[in-house]
Amino acid sequence: METQREKGFVFFAVCNPGAEEALHNEMKELRFFGLERQSGGVSFRGQPSEGWRAVLTLRVAVRVYRELGRFRVPDAAALYNGVFGLPWEKIISSVNTISVDAKVSESPTLTHSGFTALKVKDAIADALRERTGERPNVDTKDPDARIFVLVHRDRCIISLDLAGRSLHRRGYRQGSVEAPISECLSSAAVRYSEWDEKSPFLDPFCGSGTIMIEAAMKAARIMPGSLGSRYSFMRLPGFDEYRWEKMLKEAREGVNIPKKLIMIGSDIDPAAVEAAKANAGGAGVGEMIRFEVADAGDFSPKKGWGATIISNPPYGERLEDEESLIPLYNRFGRALISKCSGCAVHLFMTSQRLRKAMLLKPERYWPLTHGGLDARLYRFLVK
Repeated sequence: METQREKGFVFFAVCNPGAEEALHNEMKELRFFGLERQSGGVSFRGQPSEGWRAVLTLRVAVRVYRELGRFRVPDAAALYNGVFGLPWEKIISSVNTISVDAKVSESPTLTHSGFTALKVKDAIADALRERTGERPNVDTKDPDARIFVLVHRDRCIISLDLAGRSLHRRGYRQGSVEAPISECLSSAAVRYSEWDEKSPFLDPFCGSGTIMIEAAMKAARIMPGSLGSRYSFMRLPGFDEYRWEKMLKEAREGVNIPKKLIMIGSDIDPAAVEAAKANAGGAGVGEMIRFEVADAGDFSPKKGWGATIISNPPYGERLEDEESLIPLYNRFGRALISKCSGCAVHLFMTSQRLRKAMLLKPERYWPLTHGGLDARLYRFLVK
């Protein structure tokens, strides 16, 4: 059994499928230690405060786990014994509430995630009762400690979800639209675009403004975890409030709102534009972005801008919906060709048919999961 490796604890930052490269680059830039890119995320090492720093600073990560232990699980008894043997009295207190989620794959003996989660919950409760005289209560909605169990074949990893929830919930969203793109996926797109944070940044299908806001927060050095959120690790043993407050203070002192940066988001829906304005204000970047009502088919940025354009155009999940969108994509593509020479355009798309309707050949693409759908982020360099 292994609960802590050399050079600190092991952590795992989870991202959207396809965003691993963006997350790895972000973590390298932020100087996290012991980075190892894996399917679904990036592992790193450090003391507990490095996990807190990841929650505070990472834009692309969806969750941050601290590994508690890993061991072989040939059967349910081995799972129980392995979990029971972990030092739970140092990880959580008997007054903390817990919940356990499990994911099981290719195990010949542990075939049901619900049973696996229940077995782990019982082992934690029994261990704490034996060592402290009390057992924790279960809270599935807002637990102090959210435990994640991953079983693959005969191997098991037990982890603690440091934030206790998805990190896409930054805390600034006050209004929304149908099928909004997530904050973490938006940040991955911004990083893949290699925007220099100096050239104009545009989104002609801005919806409720998520892509624009994430780009603006990055340019202004506003940390995504600094907007007043409370996280699970703050309620657990070992939390150093002084160190956390110091991290927050340094993050907030590092904010620098650019004065001359051009950022424009537009959408044909007035309600979406109003939601975008409210969300940008909540994120502290309202003064950086101009939102306006406009038809993307008439998109016409100023000549010579050489802008970075990132957008999430509407897509149809059904064939008839897709058919109705072809004229829009065709008009938008023609607008890009005639009005956007020198621009780098990045678009989320789920349909080859709609991409071809734009009449532009992509330079490259990144496969990404978007709203449960297999999508691609295409890059077009308009000449």
